[in-house]
Amino acid sequence: MKLHIGFAGHIATEYVTDFLASDTSKLPKGYPGAPLTGVLIGELLKQGHKVSAFTTDPSLYKNSGLVKASGPNFDFYICPARPRAWRFNKIRLGRAVDGFAYERQQLFNAINMAKPDIIHAHWTYEFALAAIETGLPHLITCHDAPAVILRYNPYLYRAIRYLMARLVFKKGQHFSAVSSYMREAVQHYTKIPIAVVPNPLADSVLAIGQPRIMPTTRRIGMICNGWDARKNPKPSLEAFAKIHSEQPSAELHLFGSGFGIGEPAQLWCQQQGLTMGMVFHGTTPHRQLIEQLNGLDLLLHPAVEESFGVVVAESMALGLPIVAGRHSGAVPWVVGIDDTNDKCCSAVLTNVTDPDAIASAVVEAFDQNYPERSASGCTRARQMFASGMITESYMALYRQILLDSTESAS
Repeated sequence: MKLHIGFAGHIATEYVTDFLASDTSKLPKGYPGAPLTGVLIGELLKQGHKVSAFTTDPSLYKNSGLVKASGPNFDFYICPARPRAWRFNKIRLGRAVDGFAYERQQLFNAINMAKPDIIHAHWTYEFALAAIETGLPHLITCHDAPAVILRYNPYLYRAIRYLMARLVFKKGQHFSAVSSYMREAVQHYTKIPIAVVPNPLADSVLAIGQPRIMPTTRRIGMICNGWDARKNPKPSLEAFAKIHSEQPSAELHLFGSGFGIGEPAQLWCQQQGLTMGMVFHGTTPHRQLIEQLNGLDLLLHPAVEESFGVVVAESMALGLPIVAGRHSGAVPWVVGIDDTNDKCCSAVLTNVTDPDAIASAVVEAFDQNYPERSASGCTRARQMFASGMITESYMALYRQILLDSTESAS
């Protein structure tokens, strides 16, 4: 049975350009984020389903106009969003003041215009609320734990987002989470059982990855989108300085928002005298990021909490061993540690708040077991996160949700 599936969430135009028929160079950028929604959309189109995707872009607010682009079996709706969270946006309040009411209305209108059979909303905020408000059969996928995000970012904006998420859990009827950790973190918000469906990896990432032999270089990658306590970059930067003092040829390649030339990470490292061997790449388009990662030897992931950790899974698929946090949310699950297996072949897990522990873990990751860790990560990434398998899991949920909806209506 072929379905018309709606996707609402963080969708960057660059991740769906291959599905559009016309010139996309003048389209708004959409909502920057991980490429997972584009991967899922591509797989569903490959299976012959019709897909309508919905996202927002503040650049459209000036003219208050919806932009729609199409391709075979695919429609992409980019809705206007207010650029300011608190201050007035022309005649309207900031988006945080009224709980994203304007953005939700724009999404609601676009979804009703498309009339999908089912709407799949990603993240438990405005996209999920708009999906629920349509009255259509829906699935809400949880990508973060609202209380955890608020704890690491104790600001009014995040408090409002937290309240929006609680409303989603109160009104929503069907939920999934991207890891077992994520399910445990949010299950207490609802009596409805939450399914676990991991994030998918793009076929292009799986295609180029392969197990590696022991490298002669020490090229380490670190991807952090944000200079904050949750991403926890400082101990790793201090750890690399220790490593570089003993191995002057070692390199640390830094990617993500805040990690470019003249951005907070570089400025802090300069103040601390820690820049030797560091290359500050900053925000990097996903395809280029994968190419860069594929040329490195190891991923150092310092975050103290992750709901999934797409870059960890991508690095495993590329054959990079991982150094990451022993208690960093979903990370142990992603790399292959659970209640029945407390030893991991694909990663060295450590205390990521301790620079000495991180430095020791990096040295250990380059020991004689390096090829085994590389091969183990490659295998697990393909067994757990291949896009076809993940899409089939979602399709099973869609069919059950539609069946439940039909039965409740009759």
